[in-house]
Amino acid sequence: MATLHEAAGRRHLVRDVRLLVGEPFAGPAVTVGIPAGDNLGIHLALERAEPGAVLCVASAGRGVYGVVGELLLEAARVRGIAGLVIEDGIRDGHELIGPPAVAACGWSPLGTVKRRVRDPVGGDVALGGTLVRSGDWVTCDRDGIVVLGAEAVDAVIRAAEARVSKETEVRQQLSAGISTHEALGLP
Repeated sequence: MATLHEAAGRRHLVRDVRLLVGEPFAGPAVTVGIPAGDNLGIHLALERAEPGAVLCVASAGRGVYGVVGELLLEAARVRGIAGLVIEDGIRDGHELIGPPAVAACGWSPLGTVKRRVRDPVGGDVALGGTLVRSGDWVTCDRDGIVVLGAEAVDAVIRAAEARVSKETEVRQQLSAGISTHEALGLP
């Protein structure tokens, strides 16, 4: 993710949310915003999400509530969801193994109600300081989460491939005994 983040101009990074369950994932976003302590929006977004989608949940709870647990994760698995990115907590840690994978702010046993939705399913949301629109490409690994507009994906991938090629060259120079100062052309 670090390479994609840098290739995207060091933008589009979701802050304060980390991969907690499962393996790295990527897919098109399905967005929803939920009020603190209310996960109804997640249930609604799950019904609309296509297989391979990434549910992106902006929550006013900011890590206080366990808005997803074993039952919602099982429903997401059956739907074929690639992953969930949640700006809140998750619960039932002893039961959550994925798939799908889950990135969240942390763990919380504090439960939720199911009464209302803050932002409609598919609307623009701010997730960890980054604007996310349904259809944006979301990628997540242990380093973090990067969100790319669908129109930027190809250009960012090309830039990332160029970075990987350059880093491979530098790695070979370092293996040959050249200093980082020389290999990187540092002042």
